[in-house]
Amino acid sequence: MANSKLNETPDHDEKTWWEQHRESLGVTFCSMAVHIALLAMLAMIVIPGESYDLTNYLTVRTEVIENPALETVENLKLTPDKLIDSSANNSASMDLATNVLSHQPSPMSVDTEQEELQWELEAIEYIGSHRKHGDLSGRTEEARSIMLKAFGGTATSEAAVNSGLKWLKNHQNEDGSWNFNHIHPECGDSCTSPGTLSSNTVGATSLALLCFVGAGNTHEKGDYQEQVQAGLAFLNQKYLEADVQGDMRGASGNSGMYVQGIATILLCEVYGLTRDRKFRKVAQECVDFILEAQHPENGGWRYRLQQPDGDTSVVGWQVMALTSARMAGLTVPGRAKVRAERFLDSVQLEEGAYYGYVRPEKKASTTSIGLLCRMYYGWDASKPAMKVGVEYLERLGPANDNQYFNYYATQVLHHWGGPKWKKWNNVMREQLVTTQVKTGHAAGSWAPRDPHSRSGGRLYSTCLSILTLEVYYRHLPLYQRRMTQTEF
Repeated sequence: MANSKLNETPDHDEKTWWEQHRESLGVTFCSMAVHIALLAMLAMIVIPGESYDLTNYLTVRTEVIENPALETVENLKLTPDKLIDSSANNSASMDLATNVLSHQPSPMSVDTEQEELQWELEAIEYIGSHRKHGDLSGRTEEARSIMLKAFGGTATSEAAVNSGLKWLKNHQNEDGSWNFNHIHPECGDSCTSPGTLSSNTVGATSLALLCFVGAGNTHEKGDYQEQVQAGLAFLNQKYLEADVQGDMRGASGNSGMYVQGIATILLCEVYGLTRDRKFRKVAQECVDFILEAQHPENGGWRYRLQQPDGDTSVVGWQVMALTSARMAGLTVPGRAKVRAERFLDSVQLEEGAYYGYVRPEKKASTTSIGLLCRMYYGWDASKPAMKVGVEYLERLGPANDNQYFNYYATQVLHHWGGPKWKKWNNVMREQLVTTQVKTGHAAGSWAPRDPHSRSGGRLYSTCLSILTLEVYYRHLPLYQRRMTQTEF
């Protein structure tokens, strides 16, 4: 039945519902038409997605992710719909891709660029506020924790350092010394590869003590205070017995100036860390001996005092020794730097990008030494030759059989910083952690893998490996430190 109400003719004075709302409905329909048209236009517009620089965004920690293919972002590539690992296409890399692209925290331990930047800023702030020890300020317990996070160390790498120090402790002699022929009765068949420099106890002792001091141990404090005390007492006795005042070499022939440089670095660091005045005199006299041994014209050092044909390897240790002396506030005249730079000029190629041993050449080990010396003498990242040299070292990467090269090149890349350092450090750190002996009396040591390490043996290889893994805090990065205007 029809609704009669709707069919009724309205009175003269009444308006229908349509008549009452016609005006407002017209406005509504017009608005709807406009919005529909706008939506249709917007649907035709392609809006580009946000772009991410994954090389800066993603850093995967090796101690958490066991797949070595995921340790660096070079193996990761972006496809239209996903991020995949080109060398190992597995579910872990797919999950990682989803989390990165959606900016969601990954169930795997992933550090963002922001987190790393925060750590580095914290480290730089710490460097700037702890200028008492200058370049040595990273060796306190608090600082080591900060520097490890900021510059690429891990709990695993630090455990390797501690294990190495324990091995050195177990091979210290009763008189406080160490010997490159490290064999003790307890070694059995475990600690093989003794060195042949059995009479060079000053060199072995100085190198071992550098490892302890590098981790913040001195004769005044630290877990290995007793070992450092005994070792320094031995060196002090050798210093008193030296034929030439200030000569701490304790060795003859080709090893003499090497030992002089290593022992001087140690004594300068001990004085710089403790300000114990009884070490100031001996450290300064050792520095004076190095200054006397430098050739006045060529500017280099070699095996004998003022030998005219210097070599880059010996020069490297003397430059580091004089640098340590400046850090400690000892007297180092400016002429030593001028002369040393003259020698470096004589063995460089391409305006200082590469360095040879006794003449201009492009050699890996001597290039790393030359670049480190240049850094200490003021060259910075704006120097084109420095950039070329660092890129050369980066392309070579850490060597499997040349720890001497790795020791110097690691310092260069550490001071340089940035992606090049991260790439180098990931390989270097993993290499040292995995090649350290884990069982037997040799646990904590490294077998010689360097063609030049036969004379130094297992003790030499172990010391260089420890010093390399201490790089995160043993020397604060040069370029970051200059940002804080800390005196060097």
